[in-house]
Amino acid sequence: MAKTLVYQMYPISFKNIGAMTRHLLIPSQLGADYVWLSPLYLSPRDDHGYDVANYKAIDPRFGTMDDFEYFIEIAHSYGLGVIMDLVLNHTSTKHAWFTTHPQYYCWAKEDKPDWKNLFNGGPAWKYHDKAGKYYLHTFHETQADLNWFPDGSLNRTLVKEFRKIVDFWTDLGVDGWRLDVPQSINKDFASDHMEFKDLLFGYKAAEVINAVFKGKNTFLMMECFDPSYGGLTEYYAENTPVDFVLNVMVKDAISEGEDYFQKVIKSSAKNSHFMLDFESHDSPRFPSRSGFAPEKSLRILFESGAEGICLYQGQELGLYNPNPRELTDKQMLDLDAQTLMKFRQGENLDDLRPNSRANARISLDISNYINVVTESEIFKITRNWVEHWKQEVHHEV
Repeated sequence: MAKTLVYQMYPISFKNIGAMTRHLLIPSQLGADYVWLSPLYLSPRDDHGYDVANYKAIDPRFGTMDDFEYFIEIAHSYGLGVIMDLVLNHTSTKHAWFTTHPQYYCWAKEDKPDWKNLFNGGPAWKYHDKAGKYYLHTFHETQADLNWFPDGSLNRTLVKEFRKIVDFWTDLGVDGWRLDVPQSINKDFASDHMEFKDLLFGYKAAEVINAVFKGKNTFLMMECFDPSYGGLTEYYAENTPVDFVLNVMVKDAISEGEDYFQKVIKSSAKNSHFMLDFESHDSPRFPSRSGFAPEKSLRILFESGAEGICLYQGQELGLYNPNPRELTDKQMLDLDAQTLMKFRQGENLDDLRPNSRANARISLDISNYINVVTESEIFKITRNWVEHWKQEVHHEV
């Protein structure tokens, strides 16, 4: 694999696609190869875009399709590929399919109380009055799970739907995809319970990825939860067309101390298909989480030996978690559905704050951001690390 740097942009942090287009100067100057955009699709925003209401439409709060095509044009002029998020596990209950094609979803005549959603550990099945039965939501209750394996065999109709979605955006110039938590497809409906660990292993996610992307020449990266720190990366690299696997559990290893953290990184990076990230829209800022200074965080990241690295917007400035004046309780609840669900379940908001996903989702002042970044020492340090890293030779074991 060639060294690949991906720069993630979270649309909600920007006012519109125009601001995102102006921001492309930053990943360009850093030497990024791709920009990854969290969902821009039409959505009620119960989970901030990961609850898709229309996979072929731009949410008007961000702009128009013309605005997005111009974004792609400018990105390409900078030498940047454009990666979109693809949510395969679920859609919003506001998606037309939920009404017109209910057979696309997972239903049960009776509740399954030992199936727990992954956002707050509460119920995963919700009763639908009109249907007279329960639908599955592995995450937020407005995110209905798609039924990829009715009667145990792959749902070819859903495959066709998603191949059309991929073709729609590829024809507009999109260069690749980041697959959102595809392991959640690995559900066993014969089981009387469902927890996070029950979804990690299985063939179903790989079968869906292969079917949707068969014969398509596109860059692919996938979110993965790999507690083995290598085994699942190898599995998806060998059994799917995925180019890079982002094991989001690696950054969690910092809770076990720096020595263990470094060991996990070095072990994971032996596979050339492993992509390392310390921050994303789903995590707090790493310097706040780790206690490391930003310079040290960047050094560990780029000395990791990883063939792929993903930087999150603002990481090049060494940002810490915002303080309570910058991120109020109301803003935190508005920006993170998971924090909101846990709060409503009775968890203390002060206890939730340090690890809330909202920490990395606050607005960026684009009018001032570019000037601050390009003149800052930490940005220059980041750029130097990128240049040094890209010159290194990867030694796969």
